[in-house]
Amino acid sequence: MLDVLAVVVPLYALIVFGLLASRAKAFQKADAGLNSFVYWFALPAFLFDAIVRAPSGAGLPLSLFVVAFVVTLGYSAAVFLISRGLGLHAIAGRLSLAAGYGNVGYFAFPLILSVLGPEAALPMALTSMVHNLIFMVGYPALATAGKPEPGRLKKALLKALPCNPAVISVVLAIIVRALDIEMPAMISTPVSLLSGAVIPVALFAIGLSLGPAIAMVWRRGSSLWAILVVSLAKLLVLPLLTWGAAVLFVPDPTGLLTAVLVLLAAMPTGATTFTLSQEFDGDGHLVAAVVAVSTVLALVTVSLFSILMS
Repeated sequence: MLDVLAVVVPLYALIVFGLLASRAKAFQKADAGLNSFVYWFALPAFLFDAIVRAPSGAGLPLSLFVVAFVVTLGYSAAVFLISRGLGLHAIAGRLSLAAGYGNVGYFAFPLILSVLGPEAALPMALTSMVHNLIFMVGYPALATAGKPEPGRLKKALLKALPCNPAVISVVLAIIVRALDIEMPAMISTPVSLLSGAVIPVALFAIGLSLGPAIAMVWRRGSSLWAILVVSLAKLLVLPLLTWGAAVLFVPDPTGLLTAVLVLLAAMPTGATTFTLSQEFDGDGHLVAAVVAVSTVLALVTVSLFSILMS
């Protein structure tokens, strides 16, 4: 429990700093600019740096990645369809994003390493890339395709694939690794600096958005229930489904690989969901509220899953 708090509390502090700063006039409209910085610069640099530095995936079973991909994507699709079935058409995409996209980059890495040890680094790094790409590619396509504009499918594909900064960074990183290119310091250094900005800037931007998010929740009672349900589903349903799939399909179902999959799935909703929602929906307040609520509740749920998995 103390290990979990040691990781989570400093991250909460960044959100609180943003919330406090939102009271100042100079920061009241800063979240959009910070969000664009994260989406177009810091996050692509983070993905590029992670892939280039990741160790080889040789020896890991294919089922590890299949479970991470199929369960996460299937679960998010189910949340989307259920939300639409309940009449929440306007926010179905955002609820699906918030219910599936966990904080694998900001919380999972330090927390899982502290719980499972350094041997978890390789499977964690590679499965988290699968997790990120599902939403970094899938959500822009979903959000853009859902807009009533001429040629929306074509626009969705263009925005989700060749024009998506995350996709570009991943393709470049794969090329660099495949050709075994040694990055010169004049390139690798600024990339690393931008990569390191993802955590503080994204969490600070969430804090800036919390004031309007809280006001929106109080104005719309149905959103409050949606936020609570999605938060609990993210923290309990997704990791339990992942656990069940891992027991059935991953070798050594009680071992390290299963623990990595379950803890990755148990992470609270990630700060990047706010970035994506703000960029493609024009309103990240609902998702920011889910991030805040799920992160608070995760103090209990992640601790429980950490104890079980360790």
